[in-house]
Amino acid sequence: MTDKLTATLDKAGVRKISTDLWGIFFEDISYSGDGGLNSELVQNGAFEYNRADKPDWSNYTAWRKIVPAGSFAAFAVGEASPVAVENPHYAVAEIGSVDGGPVALENIGFDGMVFRAGETYDFSVWTRVHGEELPLEVALIGDGGESLASEAFIAPASYAGGDWAWLKVSLAVPGDAQAADKPVVASQGMLRVAFTRAGVVDLDFVSLEPRTTYKGLEHFRPDLVRALDELHPRFMRFPGGCITHGLGMSNMYHWNRTIGDVEHRPHNFNVWGYHQSFRIGFYEYFRLCETIGAKPLPVLPAGVSCQNTSQGPVPVAQEDMPAYIDEVLGLIDFCNADPDDNEWAAKRAAMGHPEPFGLEYLGIGNEDLIDAVFKDRFQQIFDAVKAAHPEITVVGTVGPAPSGQDYEEGWAYAREAGVPIVDEHSYQSPSWWFHNLDHYDGTDRKGPKVYLGEYGSWGTGLINGLSEAAFMSHMELNGDAVVMASYAPLFCKNGHNSWDPDLIYFDNEKVYRPYSYWVQQLFASTTADTAWPVALEGPSTLRRELPDTLGLSIGGGARADFSDLSVQPAGGERVELPDVHYAGNGPVDLGVHLQAEAYTIRATITYHEGMWGTCINSGDVNGVNYNRAWFGRSFNLDVVRDGSGYVIGGTETSMDMVRPGTVWHVRVEVADRGESMAMYVNDELIASGREVADEPRRTVTVSRDGEAGVDYIRIVNALDKPVDVDLSQVLDGLGVAEAERAVVSATVLAGDDPYAGTKGEESPTRPVSHEVNLGGGVYQAPAWSFTTLAVKA
Repeated sequence: MTDKLTATLDKAGVRKISTDLWGIFFEDISYSGDGGLNSELVQNGAFEYNRADKPDWSNYTAWRKIVPAGSFAAFAVGEASPVAVENPHYAVAEIGSVDGGPVALENIGFDGMVFRAGETYDFSVWTRVHGEELPLEVALIGDGGESLASEAFIAPASYAGGDWAWLKVSLAVPGDAQAADKPVVASQGMLRVAFTRAGVVDLDFVSLEPRTTYKGLEHFRPDLVRALDELHPRFMRFPGGCITHGLGMSNMYHWNRTIGDVEHRPHNFNVWGYHQSFRIGFYEYFRLCETIGAKPLPVLPAGVSCQNTSQGPVPVAQEDMPAYIDEVLGLIDFCNADPDDNEWAAKRAAMGHPEPFGLEYLGIGNEDLIDAVFKDRFQQIFDAVKAAHPEITVVGTVGPAPSGQDYEEGWAYAREAGVPIVDEHSYQSPSWWFHNLDHYDGTDRKGPKVYLGEYGSWGTGLINGLSEAAFMSHMELNGDAVVMASYAPLFCKNGHNSWDPDLIYFDNEKVYRPYSYWVQQLFASTTADTAWPVALEGPSTLRRELPDTLGLSIGGGARADFSDLSVQPAGGERVELPDVHYAGNGPVDLGVHLQAEAYTIRATITYHEGMWGTCINSGDVNGVNYNRAWFGRSFNLDVVRDGSGYVIGGTETSMDMVRPGTVWHVRVEVADRGESMAMYVNDELIASGREVADEPRRTVTVSRDGEAGVDYIRIVNALDKPVDVDLSQVLDGLGVAEAERAVVSATVLAGDDPYAGTKGEESPTRPVSHEVNLGGGVYQAPAWSFTTLAVKA
């Protein structure tokens, strides 16, 4: 028989909720800026790459030097009288002879360049010729080395006066320029700049961009902007994330260095291991927000650098704080002030946007260590913003996780300081999201509001999307306390994964949307302003059958020695294990193959180096359900369920710097096949926890868009059988007329395999909309599904 749930609406529990709830967060991670959202095809066109980006990078990274036999050329790097002192390096092409054929520089782009039939490409370059004018030829080169389009031009003689010349030409690939989808004619194309006569010329800021845009938004890749627009976000957070405060003072993100002429935006290394040109800076960000109808939520450093560096964060010196506060206030002026009487607003107008951007929100800080120095710097900035711009809502920060030292300290400080909104982050397993649907039920409605600025379920399967849908449904129910939320990260270029999972994957040709994308879209396209609690009666939970397999392995990123290792099943013999010199490159299997309902693990751990700690995995370590005990930066107990873990107990702290040579005598007691765990360090109980066995997997929530006159009934069924949901009382409570019940729009995201869905690929299924008849009051939710029913209010 089909399972049955009965839903009951609590009409008296009505809540007015935020209409800015669902947004997006863009950080330049996983090559999502240069090589991604930025439409620039030339990589390292400014010749500014260096070892700070990657150890083996140089000024000529991504450039190929073509010198045929019989010709001669030398390619140097110059710094004298550059185009822009902010980016002082440029290429010096010394062409001695072209007897064997033209000499050239070829740029390979970001994983090659995609060229499309019928597309026009705009090329530009700064040149400075030593001596007489010099003929050059620029060409788009196809996969087989053929020229798809080329143009010759003259670099004028300009060296005598030291002047640079900015030159631009357009190259059109043959084909239908009016076609909506222009076919790809090269996927590994290159840009070639050829020198056909002897001479010396300096080149800088080489650029190539396709002319096609999305809604006229220049310098952005159209298909990626479309994917954002189709999410219908109410706001957009930018630029980070960890990029905001950077790795040290010299890497901190300064908004005012990312506006104006692109040549004068100083490049920098990216905290995720590559290079930032800032071609998409704050001005472009505000234009993007405008194009997709999202309110801007810029985030600026709280006067301290990232805590995840050796010895922790570094603050802006107190003597420099007044200037830094002026920089913060300058951003508000850049967005909102009148260009006739404000210098920052005048810069905005000079860039082409005299109208204000209408800034409402300003984030200060990101995942910072909540210590006395942070509070001091944050408070100075916060007070200045309140005094100068009381109309701006400041968003603070409470650390990288929904628990731990920074979370507790951050919340206490935010309440004390009166911060309007705090930014929480949470990356968790599907099991955690299902288990914590009530996470925000007890949030103090009088305290700071919540912005869940970064969150996601570990994985790209349908089960991940369903767990997010269940949690988002309850965020919406608590939309009077949780006023904003954004999945993270937003983008990832395939082959350059700094983090997984991501909301949108892409390569040079296509965009790939995993299940989480469709879940976000389903919520953001049905924004509500009112919600009511719903009680459920019937089978709504999952209870796993955990295996009694007992294996052991060592993992984590730290280097440590493990001695006196042993495991003892309850009521059984103690098994002694050999010492392990762990190099931080696990997992290292300890070769244990036993069966046990309960067991005790003992070890002496000598820590050497590595800030993220080391761990002992136990249970069915080669399966998807096992246990983990962490030692080092934190002392945590995790349960791994469906292949990803979450904390059930521990003392997670922000930056407990452990001294090399520290020794821990540890004992981990595991019971009930891993549902219960306890950790002892030097015979002191450090952490303990028990997993709640019953995991909520079926949910029903109700919200309303009063302006549109539509009620939304959201149903998650994350179990392997369909379920009949009796909505009669809900429909009666909402006052839905019988005539309206006969034709109800249902949008359903469903699939047969909850674990289907591969990172970097399109989800196997998509949402499907159809009409259903709720005249009988019952809706049958398919197995492994998320449904939104739209009923006329």
